[in-house]
Amino acid sequence: MVATHIFDDRHVGAPGIAHGGAVATVLDDLYGFLLYLVGEPAVTRQLVVEYLAPVLIGTTYRLEARVDRREGRKLFVNAKVTALDGRTAATSTAVFVTVDAEHFAQARPSSAI
Repeated sequence: MVATHIFDDRHVGAPGIAHGGAVATVLDDLYGFLLYLVGEPAVTRQLVVEYLAPVLIGTTYRLEARVDRREGRKLFVNAKVTALDGRTAATSTAVFVTVDAEHFAQARPSSAI
């Protein structure tokens, strides 16, 4: 999975720099699109982000994610966030667990409150 993303003022953590939580959210979402291509619903079990350089507001980043391997229901994935000048700003690894559709139906709040 390859995409581009520009962090904007909604993502500010420090002046001119994206908040680490926003970077992690974008990576988790990127993994979600990757899992769509895998063709099975899955949930995040573990998400690790290594911040290597500031992620700058208003800069275009190339996002890449791939599946490393599968062990039963577990999918091991990795990603990186790279500025167009080639500087890697963040890398990530994650583990997702495949689930059936019923898993998501259980998460709906009851209307009988």
